[in-house]
Formats: sequence, C-alpha cells, structure tokens
Amino acid sequence: MGCVLLAITATFLACAEKVKHNEGLAAKRALEFARVVFFEKDLDKGYSLLSDNAKLHIPLNKFKQTITAMHPNGYPDRVTAIEYEPMADEKAIYIYLTGRNAADQSFNYRVTLEGTAATDYKVLTIDQGGGFPTLSNQKRPFKPPISIP
Repeated sequence: MGCVLLAITATFLACAEKVKHNEGLAAKRALEFARVVFFEKDLDKGYSLLSDNAKLHIPLNKFKQTITAMHPNGYPDRVTAIEYEPMADEKAIYIYLTGRNAADQSFNYRVTLEGTAATDYKVLTIDQGGGFPTLSNQKRPFKPPISIP
C-alpha cells in the first residue's frame, strides 16, 4: 500500500506544471506596448495588445481614459525595461519600465504581463508611479537594460 501511495504522489508531482518565464520576451512585449501607446499614441492598437482577461475587466473607452489621465503633461519619448519580477508558480510576470521625455520629465511604470515562455505574453495591467513594492525575492535587474528610443 505504501508503494502505491508513493507512486501516486510521484505521479502528481511529475504532472504539476512548472511555470517557466522568459523575461527577455516579456520585456519585449512590454516595450512593444509602450511604443504603440506612448510613442505612436495609438490607443486602439494598444488595447488590442491587452490580454483577454484585461479586456474582460476594462472597456476600450476606460483604457483610453486611464492612459490619457496617466500622462497629463506628456508622454515619454524613450523607455527602458530595467527590472523584472516573475510571479512564482503563476503565469504572470512584472516588467518595470522607466522613461524620459525631451522636457526631462521622468516616468515609471510596472507592466503586468500574462503568459509564459511557451505561450508568449500579453499586457494585463499597467501602473504608473515610483517605488513599487517588491512582492517576492525574485526581482532582478536587466543586464543590460533594454531600451527603445
């Protein structure tokens, strides 16, 4: 009986899905989103880059209002992915972006992306601010940071 229980436990553990992230790919998707929304200011296209779960919770008009309200004094004209933080055993990852514009205005964002290395990533949420709390001990810098002009 003990061997059967051990075999069943081993089977369950072997079948448990281990989430693997590709922080470079996630950063690429976050920066693609930033390019479309901040540089091109194409909010309709930016909305199309959101995950299905994001679209379930925020309609297009609210998305447009939110992005516009986040930038009352302008948008960044260069953005850099500086850090990432995978959510342990979750199909989501944080990408931390920083940006500047010609007026030397500073911008800080935390982009939450849904997905995995195997399934690719889509933006779930974007928050603006500074000093986002670290939610785990998994936060790491990009070496080197990844930038778009």
